[in-house]
This record gives sequence, structure tokens and C-alpha cells, in this order.
Amino acid sequence: MKGIAIGVLAATAALSSPAVRAMHLNPNGLGQVLVYPYYTVNNGYATFFTITNTTDQGKALKVRLLEGYNGRDVQDFNVYLSPNDYWVGAVVDSGNGGAAIFTNDNSCTVPKLPRTSATALALTTANFDGTGTQGADGGPTDVSRTREGHIEIIEMGTVANPSATLSAITHVQGVPTDCPSIVNAWGNGGQWTLDASKDIGPPSGGLFGNGVILNVDKGTVFSYGADAIAQFYARGDRGEHSGPQALTPNISSATSLTADVYTDDGPLSLTYARPVDAVSAVFMADKIQNEFWSLQSIGATSEWVITYPTKRFYVDPYWVTGAVLPPFDQKFVGNSSYSPIDTDFFDREEAIQGKIYFSVGSLGGDGLLMYETQVPIFRQPPAAQSFLLGSRLVAGSVGGIEFDNGWARFDLAPTVAPSHRLVATNGNVLLGQPVTGFWVNQLINGNADGKGVLANYTALYPHKLHVACQRADGTPCS
Repeated sequence: MKGIAIGVLAATAALSSPAVRAMHLNPNGLGQVLVYPYYTVNNGYATFFTITNTTDQGKALKVRLLEGYNGRDVQDFNVYLSPNDYWVGAVVDSGNGGAAIFTNDNSCTVPKLPRTSATALALTTANFDGTGTQGADGGPTDVSRTREGHIEIIEMGTVANPSATLSAITHVQGVPTDCPSIVNAWGNGGQWTLDASKDIGPPSGGLFGNGVILNVDKGTVFSYGADAIAQFYARGDRGEHSGPQALTPNISSATSLTADVYTDDGPLSLTYARPVDAVSAVFMADKIQNEFWSLQSIGATSEWVITYPTKRFYVDPYWVTGAVLPPFDQKFVGNSSYSPIDTDFFDREEAIQGKIYFSVGSLGGDGLLMYETQVPIFRQPPAAQSFLLGSRLVAGSVGGIEFDNGWARFDLAPTVAPSHRLVATNGNVLLGQPVTGFWVNQLINGNADGKGVLANYTALYPHKLHVACQRADGTPCS
């Protein structure tokens, strides 16, 4: 009898507990995939992003800069890190209306990137202006579209030890031994054009990253840690080692179909038919919650960044040939792809003010999130750009709030949006949409220390996400 009871308990635990080696967002920041929710060169800012390899293995990585309207690739390249290596890149104003990238880091990249801001490589419009592989998507086609978006980094594999590749990328007195051979390996007739798996083994994780949004002239900075997806690949599976301009691997290229998620009712492991749905599951939330400060006497300004890291694989005609897929509402048409949400706003004394319409549209709800990356603004007059980040992807101006400071809740699973659901193979349903992002805040003191000195104070806080799961009959998952 005791054996039967133990068996029942074990089976019950297996149904409700996180699976061994299931894909998950690692709260400790290490993984095989890194997502940087926002880059921008607007309003005098530049964005720096770092990658750290904490392992004793060499790494082959794919770096993707994705514009904010529809997540089209605006610059892709490969980075090859030696064991315990660290790399930094900078996204800056190109000087011609767009953005550009450079690095003064010595680690190997393909193509070799420029080393100064003056010679930075301009981000490309080819994947949305009709001249490249993905074709036009109906959105803007000028270079200004490259000025803000998000970044994803995918581990393609580890570098075999020993191997000629590992020797080439390993630093000697601070400089890799032979980066030109790495570039040539992807050139005409190069070894990786003939066999991309040469010297490349299965991914092993151990990466972390950070982003820094910096305005030197204003003395303002916003810093964040990249979201880290662990067990993106099922144990022992190989990644895809591809040329620098290849559109795969990307964040949909997981081989793990099971995702660990963490709800208020406890942890769950959910399995999906499509890899991209498993990736979306680790980002799913039915509510985004964070603060806002807008008190004029302290020069307070608040803006939120909300990024859908997988949205393009549900709404972009290049990736989706048929109808839009849940948990989204519309294919990308014209300049946007709308999703309705509901909103509530609270002051510091629990007073609630809801139903503030901060965008326009015909889908219902209190507001609309329109892009892959967007910036809702608080108590700012409607404008072409936001005041703080200078974003052109303003989801709307939340201007009707009656109080200066408080917190807000964006409901991503309103009744008017029944498609905001992600269904696992067992019928369990995650409510809402896959999101990441943060609140940025600036305070201004025009008379610091009583001497008329201007002082800016800035801070960044990740969103607090609520995750909800229900069975097909509407009862909570367990």
C-alpha cells in the first residue's frame, strides 16, 4: 500500500511540477538565448549591449537587431567568443536619420564590425523596404525605422576543443589569434559554406547580457539585464550554425517544446506543438504592472517600454502565410498590428481610476498596443515622439490620469480579446500575451545644492508580470 501511495504522489508531482530541463526564463540571468527589450538612438541616446560567456567553452552566437514596428531584421551578424570572453557593441545615430553599430572589442565578428562611431555600420532597411529577402511589409521604408527596437542573441553552438576555430578565436595578449580566418570561413568557398557544423558542437548556455541606454550630454543612463532563456534547446540537440545574414536561427528556433512557467497558483510545465509557442509561454502574462511618477514640481517623467519578443511569428506575413495566430489579433498591415488591452490606474492611497483611453482604434478595450516594441507615455501631451526616450513608437499618451504618482495595470486578456490565449497540448491555457520590458523614470532638479546646477536622476525598473493559467473548463491549472 505504501508503494502505491508513493507512486500516486510521484505521478501527481510530475503533472504539476516544472519538468527537468524544460525551457524557462532563468531568474539568475544565464541562458542560451538573450533578449534585450529595447535599444534606441533617439533623443541623443546611444545603446550599449554586452554579452558575457561564463563557460570554459568557445561560443558561436547570432546577434539580431530588430526594428520596433514589426520586428524585421535590421542588422544580423555572428560573434565568436573564446572561453570566459566578454563582448560589447554600441548602437548609435548614423548621422543620416537611422542607426548604426560599431564595437571597439577585439573578439571575432562576422562581418568584421567598424571600431568607431564615425565609421559605424549603418543598420539596413533591406528587410522591410522590398529590396531584401523578407520583402516589404507595408510599414515605413525609410531609415528612421531602424532607430529603435530590441535585440536577441541566439547561441548557435559551442566551439570544439581542441580545434583550429578555438585557437583562432582565443585571445593572446588581449587579441584573438586569427579573426580573419573566421571571416574567411563564411566567404566564398570558406569551410563553413561547405560544412557549417565543422568545429561546432551543441549549445551549452552560460551566457548573460546587459543593456545600457546612455545620453552623454544630458548625463542620463538607463541600465537593464537581458532576459535569459535557459534550455532553449532540448538536451544534446544541436543549434543551427548559419552565415551572418541568415534569418535563422532566431527566437523561434527552439528544439524544446516544453516550457516552465510560474503562476500565483504554483509552477507548471506546459508542452506545445510548435517551438515558438513554447518560447512565447515563458514570456506570457495576463497583466503588466508597474509604477509611474509625473509630479511636475520634481520634473518627473515616466515612460514604459513594452516589447513582444515573439510577435512577428504570429502576425508578420513573411512568417505567417495564413490568418493571424493567437495570442494576437491582427496581421501586420500598414504601420501596425493592433491588440486591445484594458487599463487601471491607482494613486498612492488606493484610489482607482480606470477606463483611460490612451490610443485610438476600433477593436474595443481601453487602449491598443500596436507594435512589436512600443512606449506608452504618462501625463504627456500627445506628440510624434515621447519626451524622455524620444520614441516614435508611442502606443498612446495616458493623459487623463487625475493623480501624479501611483501604479498602473495593463490587462492583456480583456474580454474584448478572446484570442489572447496560448493553448498547450493538454488543453491548458495561458492567458494574455508574451511580453517583456520596463518602466523608465527621470527626475530633474534645476537648482542642485542651491547653486543653480542642473541635475538629472534616472532609474529603470522591470515590469512586474502576472501569469494566469486555466483549464479548458475555466478552472485554474494545477
